[in-house]
Amino acid sequence: MKERIQVDGVWYVRETSTPSIVEINPRDVTNALSCTWESDNWCFEAIVILREGAKDLTDTYPDPSITITDKRPVNRDDWKEDSSDNPNWFIGVLEGNPESMPEAEEMLDKQGIAEFRGFISYLIEKGWIVRK
Repeated sequence: MKERIQVDGVWYVRETSTPSIVEINPRDVTNALSCTWESDNWCFEAIVILREGAKDLTDTYPDPSITITDKRPVNRDDWKEDSSDNPNWFIGVLEGNPESMPEAEEMLDKQGIAEFRGFISYLIEKGWIVRK
């Protein structure tokens, strides 16, 4: 009778279900490292993916993906995110390349471009972006 309980004259059976857990195959998991910098108006997050079987945290695939978040709108729900994984565009923005700048100027204001260039420079020093 321990498996039943009566409430207001109605008998209920104790439920002893175990939470379901999906088994994850480790080969289906992507391991990555991220690097984030933010100011009052902008947030930049770079992500590099570790190679399968990486022996240390420097064994990554080249070319990070960078997410740019425009935090200028007061309401957080209005923040806009853009992302790119094109190292040529990153270097182009850093160097002021006329082919890269229209897209950069569409996403970022003047201060944002200066801050993004600083972030790209940091990623170059870190070895996450390689100048060709």
